[in-house]
Amino acid sequence: MTRRAVPLTLAMALAACTDPSTTAPRAANGVELTSVAPGVHRQYGTPVKVGAGRARAYVTIDQKSNTPLELGVALDSLAMANLPAPMPMPNDGAMHEDSHMYDLALPPQAPAPYKFVELDWNPQGHGDPYALPHFDFHFYTITQAERNAIDPSDPQYVAKARNFPAPAYIRPNYIFPGPLVGKMPEEIAIPHMGVHWIDVLSPEFHGAQFTTTMINGTWDGKVIFQEPMITRDFILATSDLTTPVALPQRGSPAGYYPGAYRITYDAQAREYRIALTSFAWLQ
Repeated sequence: MTRRAVPLTLAMALAACTDPSTTAPRAANGVELTSVAPGVHRQYGTPVKVGAGRARAYVTIDQKSNTPLELGVALDSLAMANLPAPMPMPNDGAMHEDSHMYDLALPPQAPAPYKFVELDWNPQGHGDPYALPHFDFHFYTITQAERNAIDPSDPQYVAKARNFPAPAYIRPNYIFPGPLVGKMPEEIAIPHMGVHWIDVLSPEFHGAQFTTTMINGTWDGKVIFQEPMITRDFILATSDLTTPVALPQRGSPAGYYPGAYRITYDAQAREYRIALTSFAWLQ
């Protein structure tokens, strides 16, 4: 979540890095390939500058079964250490944002139904319980043009915001939080992003400080993104953690949907990886 603050009290609300691409093998199309284990490789997308480092989308593939093991974002140590600092925001009662957005192209072997990743850095968070500095990792199943068309100028904006997917496509324990604060979907939909759904079992709703959670997004009858949302401090403090999330009964469009997300640090590559994992094919 980002773009603008959403006032939902209960719900929404360093070392230098060597460049591994100089020595890593590349496929015929120039995409970097890295061997992870016998029969398993990691393929990176085009890097984008973040801070003084870079971010890249990647996919880890089991070559024998040709199935994805992870679809994620790799942030190198320079990016994590040199992120944009908080900016002073006007205190005039209006909603403002202090966020930085980066669109990441997926590597060629990225699985269906994913189209691209939007990485957001929020140095001041965006409202309780998500007011700590954190990243949003949006794995979109729609194109960038379709995401950009989610705009209040669309005459069908209200109807599309209110058009929720059938329950079979929504993860168990996930709710649209609007009724908790008396808001309609179009009032808390994020332009150029969509309507956010929260996991009511996530620890930040049960007395714990926010560190990591999984958000889902919908628009016009479809689930359009999976979004791990994680504080910078938690990423830096985590060497390897996999967090399960309940799968929906169905997926539309058909494809691989995550039953967990993972945070890891690769000391040799000096990069932090946040990934969807434990995939199941749903349709």
